Amino acid sequence: MSKEKYETKEILDTLNSTASKSEKFLQKYAKPIGIFFGVLILAILGYVIYDNYVVVPKNVEAADLMVNAENLYDEGKTKEALGGGSSGILGFSDIAEDFSNTKSGKLANLYAGSIEFKKGNYQQALDLFLKFDSQDKDLKAVKYGAIADSYVELKNTDDAIKFMEKAANESSTPATAYHFGKKAGLLAMSLNLNEKALGFFQSIHDKYPDVDQSGEIEAYIERLKYATGKQ
Repeated sequence: MSKEKYETKEILDTLNSTASKSEKFLQKYAKPIGIFFGVLILAILGYVIYDNYVVVPKNVEAADLMVNAENLYDEGKTKEALGGGSSGILGFSDIAEDFSNTKSGKLANLYAGSIEFKKGNYQQALDLFLKFDSQDKDLKAVKYGAIADSYVELKNTDDAIKFMEKAANESSTPATAYHFGKKAGLLAMSLNLNEKALGFFQSIHDKYPDVDQSGEIEAYIERLKYATGKQ
């Protein structure tokens, strides 16, 4: 037998042996494998059904309720907009609790938090702001700014500065970034953190020179340069 034929026979024998082992494996474990793939298919099917028949309708229902609550909020009817069991109206607090997995449910936390903040319930407001989540950068910036404001009222200045800076850095539009950068600078100034304040003001002055037309930021920069001896 030539070397080439010998090698061919050896390969075929190996393949036959492997095939035989595979057949025996399938015969032995046919039922468990069938159950596994059955469970997998059911899981995928269950997800599709849940997404189409539960998630989508809940998103639509939550969005409709949000429109009603937002209208009340815009009209200044914050108690009704907040909702709650005693009010008889499905407001932001109800939407946040009952539709927590929807975009509207998450956004409702931001609205509910702002109402609690205005009422002076700063810890409750903070808890609601922390629950809010979004992929939108400006909405995330608003969240961080609201958290910072809550920490200010709760006398936690370290976290207040940290989150106001996050708000400025998260913003995707010049106007929003400028707004939170200015707030961060003013907050730092109020705490006599003059070098930190100067950094905030200088940053928004350099990045967004066209936003501030009043010269207010330049005035803060000059004042802080004098205070820190950097003139």
